[in-house]
Amino acid sequence: MATSCESENSALFKWLSEYLHNLLFQPDDELAFNTFETCVAKDVTMKINHDYIPRQAYFEHIMDDRACHGLALISQKQLKVWEAPGGGGSIIYEGELVYNDKKTGEKEVCAFVMIADISKGDDGNFTIVHSTEMCHAKFKEN
Repeated sequence: MATSCESENSALFKWLSEYLHNLLFQPDDELAFNTFETCVAKDVTMKINHDYIPRQAYFEHIMDDRACHGLALISQKQLKVWEAPGGGGSIIYEGELVYNDKKTGEKEVCAFVMIADISKGDDGNFTIVHSTEMCHAKFKEN
């Protein structure tokens, strides 16, 4: 039987945290590209705030954000997790980050929740197969 755990951070949370760090918060665009290519299924289903978004459009959105903003993680936590027998599962992840506009210096804090379904392949690697993100800008500062 699969397990559900909220009291401590799961392997899925640790993997998703590393994925998000490599995709968003570190400065190397090549590492971000390689992370996306290896960690997001080619046939992934993605939604942001109710709208479906194709995989390529999502990637372009991420790379545009990286080009225009310095991104920093403020907080993160695992809200719920279901770990599938044999690996993978589903996780509800909550995070808060700062977008720092590289041109103006204006900062915007964004809170988001991600519901991710993660598959474990025959090679033992995790892959996001479905993701729904809800994002909300909290405030701006100069």
